[in-house]
Amino acid sequence: MTDLVGKIISIVQAAMMPYQFGFVQGHSHLRQSELDVLRHTLKANDAINDRHVISSYETMFASTVGDGNGVSFASGRMAFYALMKVLGIGDGDEVILPAFTCAVMPNAVFRTGARPIYADIDAKTFGSSAAAIERVISKQTKLIVAQHSFGIPCDIHEIMEVAKRASIPVVEDCAIALDSSLLGIKVGNWGDAAIFST
Repeated sequence: MTDLVGKIISIVQAAMMPYQFGFVQGHSHLRQSELDVLRHTLKANDAINDRHVISSYETMFASTVGDGNGVSFASGRMAFYALMKVLGIGDGDEVILPAFTCAVMPNAVFRTGARPIYADIDAKTFGSSAAAIERVISKQTKLIVAQHSFGIPCDIHEIMEVAKRASIPVVEDCAIALDSSLLGIKVGNWGDAAIFST
């Protein structure tokens, strides 16, 4: 009986320890001084400083990916929606998505009034498949999303060839592939635009 009680206490103590759950654990490497800067920035409510922090973050993040520019959003779905709006995607248009994707992607497409069209994934990369994309392209296709899954780059070079032949822009979904590369080129540098998630 004492062994069982001891095990239960150990489990409860482990569950109550800080840095045991997802997001917090992923940021447990931050030093106290870095946490203090974050707390100060959040408490300051200083619009000028906020713009400086955001601008610095966008510049540093973009340089990590490549030599392009970056704009930050509160979420990847907001970035994807904004990209579609910039491209003029709306009623009657089609956006090709991988059949294996997060629900926020088709939801953003629906929000524009367009229709998601699903293309099968590549069994080797679990990401977008050029052959599957080519099979579902229609006259209404206005955008192709090339998704890199689990840090594994999809066959983006082939997808870009398909898109170029059809004159359709490509957005790379790099939400879970930051710093991955294919043929020495980091993901996010192949398409016309890219979305990341941090």
